[in-house]
Amino acid sequence: MTVHDLWAGLPKAEVAQKRARNAPRWQRRWREGVGREAPQRKQAYKEHQKAQAYQDDANQMGLPRAQAIRAASVTVGTLLDRHLAAKADPGSSPNTISTDLHHAGVVREAFGDRVVTTLDTTEIEIWSRRPGLAASSRKKQVEILRAAFKRGVHDRLVDADLTDGIVVSLGHVERPYWHSGELMAVIAATPKVADKALLGVLGLMGVRSGEARSLLVGHLVDGRLWVRNSGSGTDTTKTRASRRRLPVPEAMLPWLLEHSYGRPESAHLFESPRKPGHPVGKRYVSDVVTRGVTRANAGRSERIARINVHGLRHTFAAIALSEAGGDILSVSRALGHSKPSTTLNEYGHLAPAGLEPLMARIDGLVGGNGTAA
Repeated sequence: MTVHDLWAGLPKAEVAQKRARNAPRWQRRWREGVGREAPQRKQAYKEHQKAQAYQDDANQMGLPRAQAIRAASVTVGTLLDRHLAAKADPGSSPNTISTDLHHAGVVREAFGDRVVTTLDTTEIEIWSRRPGLAASSRKKQVEILRAAFKRGVHDRLVDADLTDGIVVSLGHVERPYWHSGELMAVIAATPKVADKALLGVLGLMGVRSGEARSLLVGHLVDGRLWVRNSGSGTDTTKTRASRRRLPVPEAMLPWLLEHSYGRPESAHLFESPRKPGHPVGKRYVSDVVTRGVTRANAGRSERIARINVHGLRHTFAAIALSEAGGDILSVSRALGHSKPSTTLNEYGHLAPAGLEPLMARIDGLVGGNGTAA
């Protein structure tokens, strides 16, 4: 299989006419079979990269006389397509898929038609620092581009990852959360057992709002809560790590047991009071938080700030790390993060700092068992 330039050797005037007509320039030629007697086939293309891509595919399949992949033909768009196709998972959350496609589209708009050999790290780094866009979005776009480059390096389509060394700093943004006393004051001021249980699942267990709204009565088994659905329109969780089994804290287990007693296992654990058979909506959960804060602040000198529903997840992380002294790995598993580094980036500043707490715990373990030198 070969690729030919049909305009090669033509006079400039004729080339200009063909360009004006948007005529095909590149032709792919191959034989269907082996040997000179095999019938020859031809196909013309306007883009060199498309013609070369077919040749590259033939090379990967080991077809006779196929040329090796040429770096000059590989575009960023080709790397993105290969990465997204390899990453595609039917079980992924629609929100995750949509987000990845959106950010990949931004990368494609900037560099999709560029042949990789015409790019350099400096140009990508300047692009990664463009103003007017949230750092989190720029970071995600660089990560997708980096993943595409790394796959290209692995597959020997390109020589190097041009994003190597590029870092988009998010900086530290303090997310609002409650300490344990504030959370328990809000729960204590909430009259309904179902709502107490809901606040406990969110604030004392770190379950996402969508996950909590998708829980069934049958997911509460032997003092543990199975998180199996993200509530985003699929029958699974956001990531594989999000599918988890969480021990229920003793302080809130009675609320869950009382609320679920006698109800069928297939019923929603937090059922809508207005739509029987359906889970509570996002607005309901937000209203539970608002009402709880309002009641807790009645007659309170030091008022509790209103936080949003997702703030309860941050509350769990803050309590687990800064008050309970939990380790990053355990808190990451409880939150359902796919990587502990995600937890470290978000909440690492809340973990006990320095070596003193670690050494104190070690000293507590060995006690007086040591011997003097």
